[in-house]
Amino acid sequence: MKKLLFVTMIFVLVFGLGVIPAKVALADAGGVKGHTFDFTFTKWVTSAPGYPSLAGVLMEGVVGGDVGNGSYAGEVISEDLTQPGYWLANARYEFYGEENSFIANVHVVQNNSTGTAVITGVVTQGWLKGAQLTGEYTVMSSCPIATPGNIFGTLCFQGTLHIHRGTGS
Repeated sequence: MKKLLFVTMIFVLVFGLGVIPAKVALADAGGVKGHTFDFTFTKWVTSAPGYPSLAGVLMEGVVGGDVGNGSYAGEVISEDLTQPGYWLANARYEFYGEENSFIANVHVVQNNSTGTAVITGVVTQGWLKGAQLTGEYTVMSSCPIATPGNIFGTLCFQGTLHIHRGTGS
């Protein structure tokens, strides 16, 4: 009987007093310092570009990782075509996950020869606001998932973003 009472008390303390939800709330308040958060995305273009510029193009997609499964929205804000073989752009990435959401302003350097890109930026709204991020993506000529509304057929971009919360962040 004492053992059953002890187990019941532990159950009430852990679940009834919100010990587990408190950890989630702490993560939502700005992330754990000294931890790296990783996010995955697959995105595709859903609005026609105003050739030759891709500025203003809208993107949709899916996300995962530390935000939880969810949706992606994005927009190419500006681009620079002055470096042969590279596409340079400023964009807004929006991650809406089951667990967390954020919006980031990013700078993209895409190497057109390798079909890969490097991403740097900062979270401007939501979870981890103010945090610096890095990332990368690969251009996929044949996306492994359905891409509804994709104006380029099966072309998509799969990548990851990383945010490291240092001890001083």
